[in-house]
Amino acid sequence: MTANLQISQLVVNRLKNLKDVCGGGLFGLMYSKNLIIMGFDLESSDILNFKKMQDNFPTETDLCGLFKFGECSDTEAHMQEILACVDITDNPILLKCSHKGDEFELKASQYRNGKLVEIEYEVISEEILYRQFFYARLLGYVEIAIDNNVKSIKNEFLNVRKKLASGNVIFQCQDHRIFFDTDKVIGLNQEAVMLDLLDVLKVKKQDEGKKSKKEQIPTDFTTININCLIKKSDENEKNSRAALNFVLERNRILIPIKIDAIAALHINTKTMALYDILVESLCRTLRLVEENVLEQTEKVSVPSTFHFKPDNFGHFYTCIYADSTPDDEKHLTSKRRELHQQLGIALTRPVFRRSNNYNFSVTNSSLLVNPHVGLKSSVIGGKQSLVQGKYTYHHYMQDNFNDDGWGCAYRSLQTLCSWFRFQGYSSTKVPNHEEIQRYLVKVGDKPSNFINSRQWIGSMEVSTCLHGFMNVDSRIMHVTSGSELASKGSELAYHFESQGTPIMIGGGVLAHTILGVDFNSNTGELKFLILDPHFTGSDDLQIVQNKGWCGWKNSSFWDKTAYYNLCMPQRPIMF
Repeated sequence: MTANLQISQLVVNRLKNLKDVCGGGLFGLMYSKNLIIMGFDLESSDILNFKKMQDNFPTETDLCGLFKFGECSDTEAHMQEILACVDITDNPILLKCSHKGDEFELKASQYRNGKLVEIEYEVISEEILYRQFFYARLLGYVEIAIDNNVKSIKNEFLNVRKKLASGNVIFQCQDHRIFFDTDKVIGLNQEAVMLDLLDVLKVKKQDEGKKSKKEQIPTDFTTININCLIKKSDENEKNSRAALNFVLERNRILIPIKIDAIAALHINTKTMALYDILVESLCRTLRLVEENVLEQTEKVSVPSTFHFKPDNFGHFYTCIYADSTPDDEKHLTSKRRELHQQLGIALTRPVFRRSNNYNFSVTNSSLLVNPHVGLKSSVIGGKQSLVQGKYTYHHYMQDNFNDDGWGCAYRSLQTLCSWFRFQGYSSTKVPNHEEIQRYLVKVGDKPSNFINSRQWIGSMEVSTCLHGFMNVDSRIMHVTSGSELASKGSELAYHFESQGTPIMIGGGVLAHTILGVDFNSNTGELKFLILDPHFTGSDDLQIVQNKGWCGWKNSSFWDKTAYYNLCMPQRPIMF
């Protein structure tokens, strides 16, 4: 039976942005009677290289077809070639893409009995993706002893994978007595689906009082953590050693490996299927680690796992980097360049540096992430230009720190810093008020008694701190009055379209964060998307949005008698 075809809206958006590309591989996930395309890679030659990337995609996201721009004479030959590599469907997909002026056209076909048959498809919105799919993150630890030669490395990693795949592991949901074994689920009904598991895991969060009165429109996938536990060997095994406890011989190298693997799952997948999926996740990450160890030509260094999820990408992509190899080392720079090209990502912004590693802990943070999502503006004929990527909302009274009445610019600076952390431009933590004050004293901007004071800062100090903490330069826009801001629609729209960073604006005794504009260039009507740091309540999305602490404001929001300085951070050009 052929599956119903679905395509992630994010995949469609990425394909639209490609120019003069012949094609590449499609990666998708099967669930129920559906096949959903979640990602793709680009092929730069006649030799398909999708096999090199399969293990970097999340488990369950597998090769499922090809896409092509324009007419390609080798299409059917390539479909025959991938047929032997496609495991999730008997009918690989071909997407034919074309640009006709400003229009983008996409047609889908299935490969059936040696022929391409055109089929219908459904585009799945980003919001539905985040509601219908989630990720299981598998965490554990193993040690592998090797001789420093290719044969030993391959043999030892193969032996470990065989042991793991033969039932020597059991999996546990973190903080819950729910276990997944080879033939049963402990702590859940055997007929349960993943949605039931998610409901059980959410109970604790609700009991802790963290449930918001207004559900925030999802902007990312839910992730659950799973522990990988190594079973003890049979009693007959010498010394009753754990299956992966290796005896070290002279001159052998012991490699400690932190298991960190992810799998993409649909909420209606049976929980009984999770064991085999997690075993495959374990094997995938070990194959990636093995590849990294084989690449190390000199002294073997500990390999570490990094999961990346670029903005508007729609899925994770995993890389293994040796701890001894710095980001700017030539070999690693070359690998990142190749990845950017294979995945159709511009070389102007970092995506696969260590600092871009996805921060799973943020999903459990009490801070609101992107509270502007879901807000609607009302500029007739206007075009919205918004902040690109994620940030956290920082405001008065957070962190058990009373800055009511003086800390608004500090909080706006924290929001800006969170944006640069999220986008991977910096791994520096968001500074607190004292750290900000100490830095301004250190660079000679303020006297020593400024530390631990309740003195305000403005746009210039924010710019100075952004450079000091995040190594980011800023452009400063001066306006003589609030009414002058009404004429800055084009400049602000260009900033959000080209830079995409939040803007700190200070004027009089107040500071705010601008997250976007809605501008009608014909009529001049302009609205500002404002994040207000003067809020003193709890991080409740309903209050923040309904009371206007994050919302669209017209030009009358600004004081006509006050001058304003806008700190407009500029993205560093790097990859």
